[in-house]
Amino acid sequence: MPQQNSTVETAIMPFKIQQLIEIIMDKKHLACEDAFDYLYSSDCYKLLMQEDAKLWYMSGLGIYELLEEEKQTKQINPQLLLFFAFCLERYKDFSRLPAEEVLFAFRKYHVFDYLREGFDVLHTQGENYIVNDIDEFIKARK
Repeated sequence: MPQQNSTVETAIMPFKIQQLIEIIMDKKHLACEDAFDYLYSSDCYKLLMQEDAKLWYMSGLGIYELLEEEKQTKQINPQLLLFFAFCLERYKDFSRLPAEEVLFAFRKYHVFDYLREGFDVLHTQGENYIVNDIDEFIKARK
C-alpha cells in the first residue's frame, strides 16, 4: 500500500503543482491540459509525490529543470536529485541567501553541470567540503 503523504506535504502539493503547471505553460507554450499531461506523464512527478524524496521543498523552477532534464535524457537519477537538493539547501544556509537567489546563481554559473560531472567524487565528501567547493566554483566564475 502506498505511503500516505504528511499533512504539510498534502497542503503544499496543489500549490507546487499549480506553480509548476504555470511554468510549463509559459516555457513550453502549452495549453493547461497539455501542461498537466506533460507533468503527470513524467517520472519527476512520481518522485515529487514520494514523501521521502522531499522534492516538493525545491522551487518550482528547480523542479521544472529536473523535469526538463528527464524529458531530454529520458531518465532521472534519484540520487542526483537528492544531491542537487542537498547542495541547494546547504549552500542557501551557508550563503544566507534566499532560495531563489541560490537557484539563480546555480543556473547562472552552471553549478548543476559541475555537480553532475563531479557527482561520483563530490557526493562522498562532507557537507563543509561540498559547500566550500561550490562557493569557490561560483567565485571563480564571477
